[in-house]
Amino acid sequence: MGARYWLLLLLASLTSSICQAQTYRCNVNGSTYFSDRPCNSAAPSPTQSGKLGTYGPTGGGSGGSGSVSSYGSSTYGSGYGNSSSYGGSVRKPPEYAQYLNAGCAQLEEAIRTAPSRGVRGDTLQGLNEEFRTRCNEDVQEAQRKFYQARREQSQQRDDQRQKLAAEQAEQRRQDEQCANMRAVIADKRAAMATLDARQKELLQQMQENYNQRCMNRR
Repeated sequence: MGARYWLLLLLASLTSSICQAQTYRCNVNGSTYFSDRPCNSAAPSPTQSGKLGTYGPTGGGSGGSGSVSSYGSSTYGSGYGNSSSYGGSVRKPPEYAQYLNAGCAQLEEAIRTAPSRGVRGDTLQGLNEEFRTRCNEDVQEAQRKFYQARREQSQQRDDQRQKLAAEQAEQRRQDEQCANMRAVIADKRAAMATLDARQKELLQQMQENYNQRCMNRR
């Protein structure tokens, strides 16, 4: 079955275990979410409603909301489980998030946006534990792809710089050749009266080469 089905199923099973913490299961516009506030006061705003209804842990656990060791605390730190984090701004997704599979991307968004919806406590802990359990390898692979793509982009920039430098060097070389040819032609013309027939023929050929190579280059 789909990941969302299992997420919602486990959220329902957690209801009985989190009642002692005064956690409420609410429904807004057909979307289900959990909160430690009564539904009439904890309902999310129209722009946020229904977000958690599509997410939830598929493997329970009472693990803390600390960060996954290989992810870095800046992504899944204790701030996601902080009871005073209601209404906070939503953090940007990690740079490698675009390479996560669909299920892990949904869990990542659920955890990252939980504070803005007033989600905390056991529900958020369950989300973090599920992410650690299901997505450890996928996160590592996503990070590998991200850094590989960044290295490739850096290599492309280096290649472009080298290509541009080579083109500029070739441009300078041709400029120098044309300048030398122009100087020789000018000297030969100045001494035209002393040139024999063969020298005049060579001068004519040099003039034609100069016109072909140098006159229409720019």
